[in-house]
Amino acid sequence: MNIKQLRYVVAIANSGTFREASEQLFVSQPSMSIAVKDLEQELGFQIFERTNTGATLTIEGERFYEQAQTVLRNFETFESKYSKPKESDKTFSVASQHYDFLAPVAVEFAKKNPEIKNFRIFESTTYNILQEVAQGHSELGVVYLNKQNRSGILRMLNKLELDYEEIFLSQTHIYIRKGHPLAQRETISDDDLKPLDRVRFTQENEQFLYYSEDLIETFENTLIYNVTDRASLNGILERTDAYATGLGFIDKESVHNVTVVPMEGDNGNSLILVKHRGHLLSNAATSYKRSLEVYFENYEF
Repeated sequence: MNIKQLRYVVAIANSGTFREASEQLFVSQPSMSIAVKDLEQELGFQIFERTNTGATLTIEGERFYEQAQTVLRNFETFESKYSKPKESDKTFSVASQHYDFLAPVAVEFAKKNPEIKNFRIFESTTYNILQEVAQGHSELGVVYLNKQNRSGILRMLNKLELDYEEIFLSQTHIYIRKGHPLAQRETISDDDLKPLDRVRFTQENEQFLYYSEDLIETFENTLIYNVTDRASLNGILERTDAYATGLGFIDKESVHNVTVVPMEGDNGNSLILVKHRGHLLSNAATSYKRSLEVYFENYEF
């Protein structure tokens, strides 16, 4: 038994498939399958029930998974403290949903922390962000909660033993091209959006739709462009009368033909910062959090 095998078991249990776990850990699926099978032979019991659609924990596997999580958390804490401490002080990683403020905040953070020589921004889906933080690849995760996704995300945070802190509250904003018929409105209503096409960031599959980055519900018969990056989203907005939803931030230095208009009412969106439960933030993480706060304090909607 070794740490690598424990990481494989936890990743498979969290994702539900060998394929997704192997992609997250950047190993081949056959290598992961062999390592887990070797571990099961060593333990004398089966950890996973394999099916055509994925892998589920057996009763013995559930007990093993819970203890493996504890061992991994303790090992990662120990490793971060004693394994190449000088090198680890020079690195920092944050995982986030798709936000325009990532670039300006990153530049400001880098200026304040010249000792950080390897700064990683992992921009991905909600599920992958939570896994990134849970597995220790990123110290912080940036996601939002709203009435649609709150219960699902809070359940996953608890399962992964992650804590969160609200760092910004906002009403929903509608992103449209500057020449859009609604661009000069002070606010936009649901009725205004019903006849329009929509652009949104997609999740991995239907299983994770309750992690959706949509801030409002989709109307029946709406054409939806599902994209995975901000460049595609902005490109579609600039060429059509489609709309997207968000917190209202635009990086004005890189986005020139998209504007935002507030939705009517207060939709109770909160941007949260996710971290390991019980872990103190490093100096780099504390500085990044402050860079976020300063950006929000100075941003003019």
